[in-house]
Amino acid sequence: MSDSPEAIAVAELHGDTNSRSPSGTPTSISNVALHSDLVDAPPSLSTDYSYSDMDEDDPVVAEFPVYLSTELSKDLYLLQYPMRNTPFGPRQGPMAARIKPEAKMVQLDLPLDTRSNFYSTERGEDFAMGMNDKAVKTAYDRRMEEHEDEQRFGKNKKQQEDELLDKMTLTSTLVPTQTKYLVGVLHNDELHVTPLSTVIQMRPGFNYLDKMDEKLKAANKRIHDVEQQEEKKKVESQAQTVQVSMKQNEREGSSRRNLYSMAVRNADEETWKPVVYHDENSPEAEAEYNRLYATESMELKSDMTQSDFLDQISGIKL
Repeated sequence: MSDSPEAIAVAELHGDTNSRSPSGTPTSISNVALHSDLVDAPPSLSTDYSYSDMDEDDPVVAEFPVYLSTELSKDLYLLQYPMRNTPFGPRQGPMAARIKPEAKMVQLDLPLDTRSNFYSTERGEDFAMGMNDKAVKTAYDRRMEEHEDEQRFGKNKKQQEDELLDKMTLTSTLVPTQTKYLVGVLHNDELHVTPLSTVIQMRPGFNYLDKMDEKLKAANKRIHDVEQQEEKKKVESQAQTVQVSMKQNEREGSSRRNLYSMAVRNADEETWKPVVYHDENSPEAEAEYNRLYATESMELKSDMTQSDFLDQISGIKL
C-alpha cells in the first residue's frame, strides 16, 4: 500500500491506523475525504463557502440582478380568500369595491345568481331589507298602501315585486405579519422586489343582518304605537321615560367606546372610499403591474461578506 496522503486517509477511515505512524498523517484529513468516493466520509467543518462545496445535484443555473421598487410599497395589498377555492373570472369578479386607506380595510361586492335553483327567493327578500335604507313595512303600512293604490289605480293593479339580495359582501380582516414579505417580478432577466406591508383575508360580512334587526325593532315599535293609543298624560310620561333611557344609553355607549383602541375607533369613523375593480387581464391592471418595476438603478453596498451573510441565515452554527 502506498504512503500517499490519500491512502493514509482511506486507511484511517476504515480503522486501519495502526500500520501507519502518526507522523505520516496529513494535517487535514477531512479535505481529502471530501474528494474521495467513500459513502461514510465525514462532513467538512470548514466555513469557507465556495461553489465547489455546493450540492452537485442542485447547481446554480442562473443569476439575476435584484432591484428594489418602492412606488407601490404603501398601497400594495395581499388579499387572501380562505373561503374560495377558485379564482375570480372576468364575469364572476367583484361588481363594486370600497377601501379605508388609513385603516387598511377592503370590501368587495360579489354578484349572486338570483335565478339559480339553489337560491331561496323567500330568504332573499328577507335579507334584502338589510341592504337598503327603506323602512320595514308593517301590516298597517301595507294596508294603507293597498288602499291608496286601489283609490288611484283600481283593484287590478299589478303588485310590485320585492327586492332580492343580489350580492354578497366580502369584508377584510387584517392578518398580523410575523415577518417581512416582498413581492418579486422577473423582467428582462432582472428581479424587481417591492416591500409588502399589508396582508388581509376576505370573508363574507353579515352587516345586513344587524341592519335588518334594527329595522324590525323600529317596525315593532311603530306597531306598538298604533295598537297602544294612550292618553296624553301617559304619552308624555312615556316620552320622558324614553328620553331618560336614551341619555343613559348614551352614557353607556360612551363608556364602551372608551374601551376601544385608537385604531378601532379610527376605523369606525373613517368613511369608505369607492374604488374601481379591474380584472387582472385588463389594461388598467397591466399598467399598475408595470409600477412594480424599479425605474432607478442605484447600487446598494453590503456591510457584510458573503460568508458572514450565509452564517447569519444558517440554522446551524459551527
